[in-house]
Amino acid sequence: MKDYGNAGALCGALGCMVLLIVSMHFAKADDKPKTENVSAEVVFDDKENSKTTAASSAVSTEENTNSVFTSTSVLSGENEIISTSISDVLDNTSQQPATAAITPEFIGPLTVDMRTILENSIVYSPEVLHMAYPENLSIVGDSIASGFGVYGILDNPYDFSTGNLGARSITDYGFNYGGNTSKYIDVLTEAQPAYIYLSMGMNDVNIITSDEYAEFYREIITNVREACPNSVIIAAGITPISAASTFTANSTILIFNEKLKAVVDEFASPTICYYDAGSFISDPATGALREDCDGGDGIHLSQPAYSNLLENLYLMLDEIPVPQSIKDYIEENGLAMQTTTSEAFSGTGEETITETVSVEIQ
Repeated sequence: MKDYGNAGALCGALGCMVLLIVSMHFAKADDKPKTENVSAEVVFDDKENSKTTAASSAVSTEENTNSVFTSTSVLSGENEIISTSISDVLDNTSQQPATAAITPEFIGPLTVDMRTILENSIVYSPEVLHMAYPENLSIVGDSIASGFGVYGILDNPYDFSTGNLGARSITDYGFNYGGNTSKYIDVLTEAQPAYIYLSMGMNDVNIITSDEYAEFYREIITNVREACPNSVIIAAGITPISAASTFTANSTILIFNEKLKAVVDEFASPTICYYDAGSFISDPATGALREDCDGGDGIHLSQPAYSNLLENLYLMLDEIPVPQSIKDYIEENGLAMQTTTSEAFSGTGEETITETVSVEIQ
């Protein structure tokens, strides 16, 4: 009887121990932190691919160790997906933030503003831009403006210039585009060139006042801006005449140009600019048309003059926001030999991500 009593006592003790272990297990499970539908958007600095990746994920409360944290690149147009298992991050003994385990180089939340900055921060080199300008620049104006096409300095379908045109009479003329002849505003509306170079006034200086000239030009710029809201508008000053010419006075041309510049300033837009064309082809001492820029009659320009005007125009365009159509043209034609993105992502500006992309010219 004594032996059976000892055996019963031993079995009772073992049963208590089993119950205690089970109780501790469930107690531990109850104490385990719970997560439900936690969403996080993060940024990664991928050293290998030099790409910034933004991730958005939801962590499920189910006890499924095969749950997946998904990350989608905001820079790549390829929508590449990066996945990892939550079971690699969380275990039964500790709860570390998922982002800390997935990306030890966590930068911080990618706000809407920062995403916009990043997407618009591509900077093209002047060499790339200067390859894109010639095919996307429209010349609108008089016989002096037409010299760009006459000399072959520019050769594209956006040449809307002719003979005796003036700011006061631009609506009297028709221009050909796509096989159809229409008014200047109609062909521009259809063409939607990235850059619109307005050059007229030599046929106005002896007929209307500078104030009237300014009013006509104000209407032209307003019409062009409404018809081509995504284009950059360049209003070029009237070019000087030679010292020997008696057509008009260079002092009169200067007054007209001052009024035109004031009109451009009224619009206060970074995409509506005044181009002081005369400053690049005039004699600094006299303000008259330089001899090497004289086309022969003291009024019209030589081929070197147009090359000079275009070269300096490009330098000005380099400082103006790049239209989306130019970005598209560069991409479509493989002109981007090198683009650089460099923007700070932290509030302190201490952390910067730089992306360099090399593309072979096709």
